Amino acid sequence: MKRSQTAVLFAVAVLFFAVAMSVSGPISAAEGPAAKATASAIPAASDGALFVEFVSVLRHPRCMNCHSQGDFPRQGEDGHPHSMNVRRGPEGHGVTAEKCSTCHQNHNLAGAQMPPGAPNWGLPPPTTPMIWQGLTDAQICRSIKEQKQNKNRNLDQLVEHLTEDKLVAWGWNPGEGRDAVPMSHDEFAAKVKKWQAAGAPCPDTGTASATKPLS
Repeated sequence: MKRSQTAVLFAVAVLFFAVAMSVSGPISAAEGPAAKATASAIPAASDGALFVEFVSVLRHPRCMNCHSQGDFPRQGEDGHPHSMNVRRGPEGHGVTAEKCSTCHQNHNLAGAQMPPGAPNWGLPPPTTPMIWQGLTDAQICRSIKEQKQNKNRNLDQLVEHLTEDKLVAWGWNPGEGRDAVPMSHDEFAAKVKKWQAAGAPCPDTGTASATKPLS
């Protein structure tokens, strides 16, 4: 009698365990330790933090003076309008006798406050003026990636322009009497390429602009 009761109890226990397993189901791979470790290894770059790491360079006067509001270049740390009423012109290289190349050569002229220079000196053309002044970080990010705004550059070409173009690189060698971009060029290039590798994410639209429009 006791053996029969024991057998019945064992059978009931086995049945209960089987039902419980069928209801709960197997632990999914997403909940397993390996999946959690993989998720934690993915950099949290979806919020555009990688772009914010180098956007200060784009906001520096060495860049902003040519990417500012208005149809003219700016000068100095305060971004005042270029002297002699220099204008953008139909191709970004000035108008009539006031061409950029009249004063700006492909290199800096020696001496304090002498005309700076680099290959292809000029502003972006009026068709794609690339004005960043007054934009939020998110707006700048979207603007430089938009091919209708960046001379039809894809992401690889954009990164090449930012990290290798000699006119852009002038910001780190602006000539005597001017402040260079404080972040080193190597660090800037590394941050840009890290942003590219993450898929070039942009910050949230609410990110505030660090640069107010100049008067």
